[in-house]
Amino acid sequence: MRPSYLTRSRLAWAGIALIAAGFALKAVAGALGLAAWTVPVAYFVALAGAGVLFVGWVRWRSV
Repeated sequence: MRPSYLTRSRLAWAGIALIAAGFALKAVAGALGLAAWTVPVAYFVALAGAGVLFVGWVRWRSV
């Protein structure tokens, strides 16, 4: 069985961590009633994580 992108790439784990952190920040912001700007920032962090995950996958497939 050959190695996959999700099991061998640190970039993939960084992207997954960013996605999880973004959604966790959104949940915390909603639960604690933080400033309204934290929700869009949280979504942007999750979107950046998805971008990192996608770019890493494209780089993995091109090799």
